[in-house]
Amino acid sequence: MTRIFAAGACALLLSGCNSTTGSTIGNLIAFNSTTPPPVVTQVIENKVECPQVDVLEGGAAMQIGSGGGLRHQFALGDTSRECAVINNQIVIRVGVSGRVLAGPAGGPGTFSVPVRVGIRRESDQKILTSKVYNVPATIPAGSANTTFTLVSDPLSVPYTREEANEDFMVVVGLAKK
Repeated sequence: MTRIFAAGACALLLSGCNSTTGSTIGNLIAFNSTTPPPVVTQVIENKVECPQVDVLEGGAAMQIGSGGGLRHQFALGDTSRECAVINNQIVIRVGVSGRVLAGPAGGPGTFSVPVRVGIRRESDQKILTSKVYNVPATIPAGSANTTFTLVSDPLSVPYTREEANEDFMVVVGLAKK
């Protein structure tokens, strides 16, 4: 019972960590629903300022093919994240949405969008943890584009202080295949 109450309180507290105006994806991450639950008041033992999300240089879009042979393009859209302190670790889940566009040489079909999610230590710019997700996306017949969404597995870094946003940066980008 305590776990459920604490998880709900953490989700409520962390729902304010959206990095963009994409409240739907933030609600999906925080509450596993597109709408938030009723407000619950709970004191959280360890507060943490959730690190911001940064798109890796050159990682916002990726083209498969080029010129008249462009088959399709992947592009990142909104991002969101939530943080909690568990066992002296900052546990971060990241949400990413984006779009797949068919090019002149492409068309409807199913695609695997390679999205990298990681956490970078700001003092030395070192990536501490990273994972590539192959997110499925399908352009239906008669359409030229579709959307995709990802909610990452929890990524952890050591908790040293409440101002984790000064120590770490969440990084996302399209990974090269």
